[in-house]
Formats: sequence, C-alpha cells, structure tokens
Amino acid sequence: MITRQDYLNGKNTHREYYAQFVTKSLKHTVSERFGVETIKLGLAGDENLNTIPLNQWDALAGGYRTQLCAAKLRECGDGPTLGGAVCILKEAARQVMEDIDKQ
Repeated sequence: MITRQDYLNGKNTHREYYAQFVTKSLKHTVSERFGVETIKLGLAGDENLNTIPLNQWDALAGGYRTQLCAAKLRECGDGPTLGGAVCILKEAARQVMEDIDKQ
C-alpha cells in the first residue's frame, strides 16, 4: 500500500499512487463512458487527458466521490474527493489503453 504521505513526499509517482485504486470495474466504466477511441485521442493530445473536458470527468466522478475506494483511500491517509476520483478515473483510462496495447 502506498500512503498519501509517501506520494506527497515523492516516494511514489502520481500514477503509482492512484493506480492502486483502479479496479476492473472502473476500467470498464471509463471505457464505456468515453469510448476507447476518445481515450486514445485524449492521450495522444495530452498525457493528462485534459482534452476530455473536466466537466465530463467530474460528472462521472461525482457519482463515485463518496464511494469510490473510500475505505482504501482512508487506509492510505486520504479521503474521497471529487478531484481524487477524477485522478483515479483518468488512471483507469490510461490502464485501459495499456491493456489494449498489450493485446
């Protein structure tokens, strides 16, 4: 487990920290919501997926904010927030593309 403090202290990367919260179900949700082509184009335009408007990420994350990995986030010294949920969902999108590239 990577703690929030480890991440903030630079012991782990942003991706490493948020990757620990990604589930198969989240990857499915993200790929269904945005589509693989949109994610692919988003990553090609910006590794942070900012080509997909933030309000779309917020809309998806809003439903997860209070439940998305809340217990695990707390174990890591963090808590469920809209911004954190967006980071987890964007990491899930990156992993979707990596899974496709491995095929």
